[in-house]
Amino acid sequence: MAEAGYEAVPPTWTGWKQAMHAVKRVVGADRYAVLLPLNEFEQLLTFGLQGDAPLLREEGTRGNFSSPSFVAALAFYKSLFDEGLAPVASAAQISNVWTEFERGWFSFYFSGPWTIGDFRNRLSPGTQWMTSGVPGPEGLGASAPGGSSLVVFRSSPRQEAAWKLVRYLSEPAVQARFNEITGDLPARRSAWRTPTVANDPYIAAFDGQLARAEAVPKVPEWERIVTEMQIVAERMVRGEFTPEQAGAEIDRRADRLLEKRRWMLERGRA
Repeated sequence: MAEAGYEAVPPTWTGWKQAMHAVKRVVGADRYAVLLPLNEFEQLLTFGLQGDAPLLREEGTRGNFSSPSFVAALAFYKSLFDEGLAPVASAAQISNVWTEFERGWFSFYFSGPWTIGDFRNRLSPGTQWMTSGVPGPEGLGASAPGGSSLVVFRSSPRQEAAWKLVRYLSEPAVQARFNEITGDLPARRSAWRTPTVANDPYIAAFDGQLARAEAVPKVPEWERIVTEMQIVAERMVRGEFTPEQAGAEIDRRADRLLEKRRWMLERGRA
């Protein structure tokens, strides 16, 4: 980044792409600015979350990937490959992302806070890297929150012990320690004020991302829908679809997957 004339990642798609072109001019024809594995849906999904239209419509029974905002995300995603900024490759074609990042095969890497530990442990001490918020069309954008919940079953014969464990895991100091060990972000805001979290420069960008988090549609078919979305997106990148055609094709596949949901809602069974 510094060699390309940038001290930080620009917050907009336009500025970010300009920075990527600057990086590309520095690294040359056989290296790239950003890694977007064609078999991973998370990157395109993140671009799609920047729009003002929901990803599904009609109570989550039909796709909305033909909306202007998602087509804009598809177009931006496709342009990164068309302009030689991202390699046309899947994760299976990359031997090791840490090795490739360190040797400069790509400069921007899309991931989450769990990757901080890997960067610290796997990169050579002198390798320069930093985290950043997700650029959006008009400024720093949204991303999908991840994680899981702590649950105590109503029928558990060990309710008291289970709740004691939940309370312990929820303590700010414990959450801060888990962040230090695993990279998991604390769920409680108070834990963000503990010194190990507050003073970690690599975590700061994720504080903003949590504030801008956007939930994905809450339908059981969602994992299958994003898998189909990425299959279509790869075919688009390889020249089979335009962004508009890709959006329509994703809608067609999503509608097929959501057929049972429509049937159940029509009969009041969902």
